[in-house]
Amino acid sequence: MFHRILAAAFVSTVALGAATGAMAADPVTLRFSSFEPPQAFITSKILTPWAQKVTTESQGTLKIEMYPGGTLGRDPAAQLKLVLDGVADIAWIVPGYTPGRFDAATVVELPFVVPDAYTGSLALTRVFEKGLLSGGGFNDVKFLCVCANNPIFVNTTFPATKLEDLKGHNFRAAGPVSLNVVKSLGGVPIGGITGPSLAESLSRGVIDATLNEWNALQTFRVLDVAKHQIIVPLGSTSLMVIMNKAKYESLPPAAKAALDKNSGEVFAKFFGAKFDENNAAVFQAAKKDAKRTITVLTAEQQAPWKAAVQPAIDEWKKTMPGGDKLLKAFSDEIAAIQSEKK
Repeated sequence: MFHRILAAAFVSTVALGAATGAMAADPVTLRFSSFEPPQAFITSKILTPWAQKVTTESQGTLKIEMYPGGTLGRDPAAQLKLVLDGVADIAWIVPGYTPGRFDAATVVELPFVVPDAYTGSLALTRVFEKGLLSGGGFNDVKFLCVCANNPIFVNTTFPATKLEDLKGHNFRAAGPVSLNVVKSLGGVPIGGITGPSLAESLSRGVIDATLNEWNALQTFRVLDVAKHQIIVPLGSTSLMVIMNKAKYESLPPAAKAALDKNSGEVFAKFFGAKFDENNAAVFQAAKKDAKRTITVLTAEQQAPWKAAVQPAIDEWKKTMPGGDKLLKAFSDEIAAIQSEKK
Protein backbone atom coordinates (compact mmCIF):
# COMPACT_ATOMS: atom_id res chain seq x y z
CA MET A 1 0.00 0.00 0.00
CA PHE A 2 2.80 2.37 1.00
CA HIS A 3 4.61 1.66 -2.25
CA ARG A 4 1.49 2.45 -4.30
CA ILE A 5 1.02 5.78 -2.47
CA LEU A 6 4.68 6.64 -2.98
CA ALA A 7 4.47 5.79 -6.69
CA ALA A 8 1.34 7.89 -7.12
CA ALA A 9 3.02 10.81 -5.36
CA PHE A 10 6.04 10.45 -7.64
CA VAL A 11 3.87 10.45 -10.77
CA SER A 12 1.97 13.54 -9.56
CA THR A 13 5.23 15.35 -8.85
CA VAL A 14 6.60 14.55 -12.31
CA ALA A 15 3.36 15.67 -13.97
CA LEU A 16 3.33 18.91 -11.96
CA GLY A 17 6.95 19.52 -12.81
CA ALA A 18 6.26 18.96 -16.51
CA ALA A 19 3.27 21.32 -16.45
CA THR A 20 5.26 23.96 -14.57
CA GLY A 21 8.11 23.56 -17.04
CA ALA A 22 5.73 24.00 -19.97
CA MET A 23 4.24 27.10 -18.41
CA ALA A 24 7.70 28.49 -17.71
CA ALA A 25 9.01 27.78 -21.20
CA ASP A 26 10.43 30.79 -23.00
CA PRO A 27 8.01 32.40 -25.46
CA VAL A 28 8.62 32.00 -29.18
CA THR A 29 10.22 35.18 -30.52
CA LEU A 30 8.97 36.42 -33.89
CA ARG A 31 11.01 38.96 -35.88
CA PHE A 32 8.82 41.63 -37.48
CA SER A 33 10.59 43.53 -40.26
CA SER A 34 9.77 47.10 -41.33
CA PHE A 35 11.76 49.07 -43.88
CA GLU A 36 10.42 52.28 -42.31
CA PRO A 37 12.17 54.09 -39.44
CA PRO A 38 10.65 53.34 -36.01
CA GLN A 39 8.90 56.71 -35.76
CA ALA A 40 7.17 56.39 -39.17
CA PHE A 41 3.38 56.28 -39.08
CA ILE A 42 2.66 52.69 -40.14
CA THR A 43 5.42 51.25 -37.96
CA SER A 44 4.80 53.33 -34.84
CA LYS A 45 1.01 53.69 -34.87
CA ILE A 46 -0.17 50.43 -36.46
CA LEU A 47 2.40 47.64 -36.53
CA THR A 48 4.07 48.15 -33.14
CA PRO A 49 0.79 48.44 -31.14
CA TRP A 50 -0.55 45.40 -33.00
CA ALA A 51 2.57 43.39 -32.16
CA GLN A 52 2.31 44.40 -28.51
CA LYS A 53 -1.36 43.39 -28.38
CA VAL A 54 -0.71 39.96 -29.87
CA THR A 55 2.20 39.41 -27.48
CA THR A 56 0.01 40.32 -24.50
CA GLU A 57 -2.83 38.04 -25.58
CA SER A 58 -0.63 35.04 -26.37
CA GLN A 59 -0.61 33.74 -22.77
CA GLY A 60 3.15 33.98 -22.60
CA THR A 61 3.72 31.91 -25.74
CA LEU A 62 4.80 34.73 -28.07
CA LYS A 63 7.11 37.71 -28.11
CA ILE A 64 6.95 39.78 -31.29
CA GLU A 65 10.00 41.99 -31.69
CA MET A 66 9.99 44.89 -34.15
CA TYR A 67 12.98 45.35 -36.46
CA PRO A 68 12.35 48.80 -38.00
CA GLY A 69 14.58 50.93 -40.17
CA GLY A 70 15.51 48.07 -42.48
CA THR A 71 17.45 46.23 -39.74
CA LEU A 72 16.73 42.89 -41.40
CA GLY A 73 16.75 44.34 -44.93
CA ARG A 74 16.42 47.90 -46.19
CA ASP A 75 14.97 47.29 -49.63
CA PRO A 76 11.15 47.61 -49.54
CA ALA A 77 10.95 45.32 -52.57
CA ALA A 78 12.87 42.59 -50.72
CA GLN A 79 10.56 42.27 -47.70
CA LEU A 80 8.64 39.37 -49.23
CA LYS A 81 11.86 37.43 -49.80
CA LEU A 82 12.93 38.07 -46.21
CA VAL A 83 9.79 36.27 -45.03
CA LEU A 84 9.99 33.47 -47.59
CA ASP A 85 13.63 32.83 -46.64
CA GLY A 86 12.90 32.96 -42.90
CA VAL A 87 15.17 35.96 -42.28
CA ALA A 88 12.06 37.71 -40.94
CA ASP A 89 9.07 35.89 -39.50
CA ILE A 90 6.66 38.76 -40.24
CA ALA A 91 6.92 41.81 -42.50
CA TRP A 92 4.72 44.42 -44.08
CA ILE A 93 4.98 44.61 -47.84
CA VAL A 94 3.87 46.74 -50.76
CA PRO A 95 2.82 44.17 -53.42
CA GLY A 96 3.26 46.77 -56.15
CA TYR A 97 7.02 46.53 -55.60
CA THR A 98 6.97 42.86 -56.66
CA PRO A 99 4.96 42.63 -59.91
CA GLY A 100 3.75 39.13 -60.66
CA ARG A 101 3.05 38.46 -56.98
CA PHE A 102 -0.41 39.01 -55.50
CA ASP A 103 -1.57 40.71 -58.71
CA ALA A 104 -5.26 40.19 -57.95
CA ALA A 105 -4.88 42.67 -55.07
CA THR A 106 -4.27 45.40 -57.66
CA VAL A 107 -8.05 45.74 -57.84
CA VAL A 108 -7.60 48.43 -55.17
CA GLU A 109 -5.38 50.40 -57.55
CA LEU A 110 -8.24 51.12 -59.95
CA PRO A 111 -9.26 54.79 -59.89
CA PHE A 112 -12.51 55.97 -58.34
CA VAL A 113 -13.19 52.69 -56.50
CA VAL A 114 -11.72 52.92 -52.97
CA PRO A 115 -13.21 55.82 -50.95
CA ASP A 116 -11.07 55.52 -47.79
CA ALA A 117 -8.63 53.17 -46.07
CA TYR A 118 -11.13 51.59 -43.69
CA THR A 119 -13.59 50.67 -46.44
CA GLY A 120 -10.90 49.58 -48.89
CA SER A 121 -9.08 47.43 -46.31
CA LEU A 122 -12.22 45.70 -45.08
CA ALA A 123 -13.51 45.10 -48.62
CA LEU A 124 -10.18 43.66 -49.77
CA THR A 125 -10.06 41.40 -46.71
CA ARG A 126 -13.55 40.11 -47.41
CA VAL A 127 -12.88 39.25 -51.05
CA PHE A 128 -9.64 37.57 -49.94
CA GLU A 129 -11.47 35.49 -47.34
CA LYS A 130 -13.98 34.45 -50.03
CA GLY A 131 -11.11 33.07 -52.08
CA LEU A 132 -11.35 35.67 -54.85
CA LEU A 133 -7.69 36.68 -54.63
CA SER A 134 -5.52 33.95 -56.08
CA GLY A 135 -2.44 33.25 -58.16
CA GLY A 136 0.99 34.83 -57.94
CA GLY A 137 1.92 33.41 -54.54
CA PHE A 138 -1.18 33.82 -52.39
CA ASN A 139 -0.57 30.32 -51.01
CA ASP A 140 3.10 30.90 -50.20
CA VAL A 141 2.68 32.93 -47.01
CA LYS A 142 0.33 33.35 -44.07
CA PHE A 143 -1.65 36.59 -44.40
CA LEU A 144 -2.27 38.59 -41.26
CA CYS A 145 -3.55 41.75 -42.97
CA VAL A 146 -4.71 42.35 -46.56
CA CYS A 147 -5.31 46.08 -46.57
CA ALA A 148 -5.44 49.28 -48.61
CA ASN A 149 -4.37 52.84 -47.98
CA ASN A 150 -6.27 56.04 -48.68
CA PRO A 151 -6.85 57.06 -52.31
CA ILE A 152 -3.72 58.37 -53.97
CA PHE A 153 -3.69 61.71 -55.81
CA VAL A 154 -1.42 63.99 -57.81
CA ASN A 155 1.60 65.62 -56.14
CA THR A 156 3.90 67.81 -58.21
CA THR A 157 6.95 70.01 -57.84
CA PHE A 158 5.53 72.31 -60.53
CA PRO A 159 2.30 74.35 -60.48
CA ALA A 160 -0.63 72.12 -61.46
CA THR A 161 -4.37 72.48 -60.90
CA LYS A 162 -5.91 70.66 -63.88
CA LEU A 163 -5.48 67.59 -66.06
CA GLU A 164 -3.77 69.44 -68.91
CA ASP A 165 -0.96 70.55 -66.60
CA LEU A 166 0.34 66.98 -66.22
CA LYS A 167 1.16 66.25 -69.85
CA GLY A 168 4.74 65.17 -70.49
CA HIS A 169 5.89 65.23 -66.86
CA ASN A 170 7.75 62.32 -65.26
CA PHE A 171 5.48 60.60 -62.73
CA ARG A 172 6.30 57.96 -60.15
CA ALA A 173 3.73 55.38 -59.05
CA ALA A 174 4.01 52.25 -56.89
CA GLY A 175 2.69 49.54 -59.22
CA PRO A 176 1.84 48.59 -62.81
CA VAL A 177 -1.82 49.64 -62.61
CA SER A 178 -0.97 53.05 -61.18
CA LEU A 179 1.74 53.49 -63.81
CA ASN A 180 -0.91 52.85 -66.47
CA VAL A 181 -3.07 55.47 -64.80
CA VAL A 182 -0.18 57.94 -65.08
CA LYS A 183 0.10 57.18 -68.79
CA SER A 184 -3.63 57.67 -69.30
CA LEU A 185 -3.36 61.08 -67.63
CA GLY A 186 -0.71 62.18 -70.11
CA GLY A 187 2.24 61.79 -67.77
CA VAL A 188 5.41 59.76 -68.35
CA PRO A 189 5.31 56.71 -66.03
CA ILE A 190 8.51 56.04 -64.07
CA GLY A 191 8.73 52.79 -62.10
CA GLY A 192 11.28 51.34 -59.69
CA ILE A 193 11.29 54.25 -57.23
CA THR A 194 10.41 53.11 -53.71
CA GLY A 195 8.99 55.30 -50.95
CA PRO A 196 12.26 55.94 -49.07
CA SER A 197 13.88 57.40 -52.20
CA LEU A 198 10.90 59.50 -53.28
CA ALA A 199 11.91 62.87 -51.83
CA GLU A 200 15.45 62.60 -53.20
CA SER A 201 14.18 61.60 -56.65
CA LEU A 202 11.89 64.63 -56.68
CA SER A 203 14.63 66.97 -55.43
CA ARG A 204 17.09 65.78 -58.06
CA GLY A 205 14.54 66.08 -60.88
CA VAL A 206 14.53 62.35 -61.69
CA ILE A 207 10.76 62.73 -61.39
CA ASP A 208 8.70 65.86 -60.92
CA ALA A 209 5.43 64.27 -59.83
CA THR A 210 4.15 61.27 -57.89
CA LEU A 211 0.88 59.56 -57.03
CA ASN A 212 0.62 59.16 -53.25
CA GLU A 213 -1.67 59.77 -50.30
CA TRP A 214 -1.11 62.01 -47.28
CA ASN A 215 0.38 59.36 -44.99
CA ALA A 216 3.12 58.42 -47.46
CA LEU A 217 3.79 62.10 -48.17
CA GLN A 218 4.39 62.59 -44.46
CA THR A 219 6.44 59.43 -43.85
CA PHE A 220 8.77 59.91 -46.81
CA ARG A 221 9.02 63.73 -46.45
CA VAL A 222 7.55 64.36 -49.89
CA LEU A 223 5.57 67.34 -48.59
CA ASP A 224 8.84 69.24 -48.26
CA VAL A 225 9.45 68.92 -52.00
CA ALA A 226 6.09 68.57 -53.77
CA LYS A 227 4.14 71.72 -52.95
CA HIS A 228 1.22 71.22 -55.34
CA GLN A 229 -1.60 68.68 -54.83
CA ILE A 230 -4.64 67.85 -56.95
CA ILE A 231 -7.05 65.80 -54.86
CA VAL A 232 -8.79 63.27 -57.07
CA PRO A 233 -9.15 59.54 -56.14
CA LEU A 234 -6.81 57.82 -58.59
CA GLY A 235 -6.78 54.45 -56.86
CA SER A 236 -5.36 52.98 -53.70
CA THR A 237 -2.36 50.78 -52.92
CA SER A 238 -2.57 47.35 -51.36
CA LEU A 239 -0.46 46.89 -48.24
CA MET A 240 -0.07 43.51 -46.58
CA VAL A 241 1.30 42.04 -43.37
CA ILE A 242 2.57 38.55 -44.08
CA MET A 243 4.13 35.74 -42.05
CA ASN A 244 6.36 32.80 -42.86
CA LYS A 245 3.93 29.92 -43.29
CA ALA A 246 6.13 27.22 -41.74
CA LYS A 247 6.84 29.41 -38.74
CA TYR A 248 3.13 29.96 -38.16
CA GLU A 249 2.39 26.25 -38.41
CA SER A 250 5.11 25.49 -35.84
CA LEU A 251 3.59 27.72 -33.15
CA PRO A 252 1.78 26.39 -30.07
CA PRO A 253 -2.04 26.65 -30.10
CA ALA A 254 -2.20 29.70 -27.79
CA ALA A 255 0.22 31.60 -30.03
CA LYS A 256 -1.76 30.77 -33.17
CA ALA A 257 -4.98 31.77 -31.43
CA ALA A 258 -3.56 35.20 -30.51
CA LEU A 259 -2.44 35.81 -34.08
CA ASP A 260 -5.72 34.58 -35.57
CA LYS A 261 -7.78 36.69 -33.19
CA ASN A 262 -5.97 39.85 -34.30
CA SER A 263 -5.79 39.11 -38.03
CA GLY A 264 -8.27 39.31 -40.90
CA GLU A 265 -11.14 41.76 -40.44
CA VAL A 266 -9.94 42.79 -36.96
CA PHE A 267 -6.56 43.88 -38.33
CA ALA A 268 -8.17 45.46 -41.42
CA LYS A 269 -10.50 47.61 -39.30
CA PHE A 270 -7.66 48.70 -37.00
CA PHE A 271 -5.36 49.41 -39.94
CA GLY A 272 -7.99 51.32 -41.93
CA ALA A 273 -9.25 53.42 -39.02
CA LYS A 274 -5.72 54.48 -38.05
CA PHE A 275 -4.87 55.27 -41.67
CA ASP A 276 -7.96 57.44 -42.13
CA GLU A 277 -7.31 59.26 -38.86
CA ASN A 278 -3.73 60.13 -39.75
CA ASN A 279 -4.66 60.94 -43.35
CA ALA A 280 -7.11 63.58 -42.14
CA ALA A 281 -4.58 65.03 -39.68
CA VAL A 282 -1.83 65.39 -42.29
CA PHE A 283 -4.29 66.98 -44.73
CA GLN A 284 -5.36 69.56 -42.16
CA ALA A 285 -1.74 70.40 -41.36
CA ALA A 286 -0.82 70.67 -45.05
CA LYS A 287 -3.60 73.16 -45.65
CA LYS A 288 -1.89 75.56 -43.24
CA ASP A 289 1.21 75.77 -45.44
CA ALA A 290 0.96 79.14 -47.17
CA LYS A 291 3.38 78.02 -49.88
CA ARG A 292 1.26 75.00 -50.81
CA THR A 293 -1.47 74.79 -53.47
CA ILE A 294 -4.16 72.17 -52.83
CA THR A 295 -6.85 71.76 -55.47
CA VAL A 296 -9.78 69.59 -54.39
CA LEU A 297 -11.78 68.60 -57.46
CA THR A 298 -15.58 68.61 -57.36
CA ALA A 299 -17.60 65.74 -58.81
CA GLU A 300 -18.15 67.79 -61.96
CA GLN A 301 -14.45 68.60 -62.28
CA GLN A 302 -13.60 64.91 -61.91
CA ALA A 303 -15.53 63.96 -65.06
CA PRO A 304 -12.67 64.45 -67.55
CA TRP A 305 -10.32 62.58 -65.23
CA LYS A 306 -12.71 59.62 -65.12
CA ALA A 307 -12.86 59.57 -68.89
CA ALA A 308 -9.07 59.79 -69.14
CA VAL A 309 -8.37 56.81 -66.85
CA GLN A 310 -11.03 54.51 -68.32
CA PRO A 311 -8.51 52.87 -70.71
CA ALA A 312 -6.37 51.90 -67.72
CA ILE A 313 -9.39 50.28 -66.06
CA ASP A 314 -10.31 48.47 -69.29
CA GLU A 315 -6.74 47.22 -69.67
CA TRP A 316 -6.77 45.83 -66.12
CA LYS A 317 -10.04 43.99 -66.69
CA LYS A 318 -8.72 42.59 -69.96
CA THR A 319 -5.43 41.29 -68.57
CA MET A 320 -6.51 40.22 -65.06
CA PRO A 321 -8.01 36.69 -65.03
CA GLY A 322 -11.58 37.04 -63.79
CA GLY A 323 -11.12 40.79 -63.60
CA ASP A 324 -14.76 41.71 -64.21
CA LYS A 325 -15.97 39.32 -61.50
CA LEU A 326 -13.33 40.48 -59.02
CA LEU A 327 -14.02 44.19 -59.60
CA LYS A 328 -17.76 43.65 -59.16
CA ALA A 329 -17.27 41.63 -55.97
CA PHE A 330 -14.89 44.25 -54.57
CA SER A 331 -17.21 47.13 -55.51
CA ASP A 332 -20.17 45.30 -53.95
CA GLU A 333 -18.25 44.85 -50.69
CA ILE A 334 -17.36 48.55 -50.68
CA ALA A 335 -21.03 49.49 -51.15
CA ALA A 336 -22.08 47.13 -48.35
CA ILE A 337 -19.47 48.51 -45.93
CA GLN A 338 -20.48 52.09 -46.69
CA SER A 339 -24.07 51.12 -45.89
CA GLU A 340 -22.91 49.53 -42.62
CA LYS A 341 -21.15 52.75 -41.64
CA LYS A 342 -24.29 54.86 -42.04
